[in-house]
Amino acid sequence: MNTNTGNKDTQHHKGHDDSAQSRLLDAGLRIFGLHGYEGVRTRTLADEAGVNQSAIPYYFGGKKGLYLAVAKQLANTVQEDFLKQALQDTEGIDDWSKDEAAEALKSIMMQFSKSMIGNQKANARSIFIAREQLQPTEAYDILYEQFFQPLHRMIAALAGILMDLAPHDPKTIMIAHAIIGQSVAFSVAKETYLRRQGIQELDGAHIDAIARELGEMSIRTCTLPAS
Repeated sequence: MNTNTGNKDTQHHKGHDDSAQSRLLDAGLRIFGLHGYEGVRTRTLADEAGVNQSAIPYYFGGKKGLYLAVAKQLANTVQEDFLKQALQDTEGIDDWSKDEAAEALKSIMMQFSKSMIGNQKANARSIFIAREQLQPTEAYDILYEQFFQPLHRMIAALAGILMDLAPHDPKTIMIAHAIIGQSVAFSVAKETYLRRQGIQELDGAHIDAIARELGEMSIRTCTLPAS
């Protein structure tokens, strides 16, 4: 009986530990995004997460470790949401037709758009990303290697097919960046959009409509005749 009780206690503590780590990661995403690494104290993070301050060095080695863990979790979330599958689906892309490339580009940008503007956590991810773009830290290396670089290369490869350009051509890279930026703008500049539309928040139908339009725009960006 004592052995069984011990197992239950171990499972209970493990669940509690996992919950504390998860709450710290969620709090870190929100607070670091709003105030930046230097603008956040460990006490604020602990209070926001509802855990003891000692949990930060215990689980993450300190504030910096938590900050980097937030970046890793963000990149992993994007990978699991759509990027990992999209990369698998676009293997062998060099042999694709323009129709295949257009269909894939639209689908990927729709998924990416939803991951950026879908809910409050998506908004927090967007704010964290925007801060790292403007003021890169060590965390940006994680975001770039695991998220931005593979996404950017994939979009450039698809855009290159549509424009009859190599994926590493400077113009292709520029167009790929513009396509990705269209989705980022809806998340980073969300408040402007809400006010222009006269609404308080985006519901599911509105998010779907934005994603469809951004998917179509990504194709038009690549296929409009050059001036």
